[in-house]
Amino acid sequence: MEKLEVKLERVRAALAEAEEVLRHRTIGLEQYLEALAEEDAPVEAAASQRKPVGPRRAVPHRQNVAGTEVLSVD
Repeated sequence: MEKLEVKLERVRAALAEAEEVLRHRTIGLEQYLEALAEEDAPVEAAASQRKPVGPRRAVPHRQNVAGTEVLSVD
């Protein structure tokens, strides 16, 4: 009978340890899922909160332009 009680205590201790590991893993999974959800949300919110940009102007490509030697000393 004593051997069974000792074995029962070992099983209970192992069960308590496994439950603790499961609890930690559950918390970790919840934090991971929350982080993923937050990662997606700010991108959409930041894009919608941007201020509109002013008018854009097309800048022509520079071809056959003078160099810096034509500039005045000032």
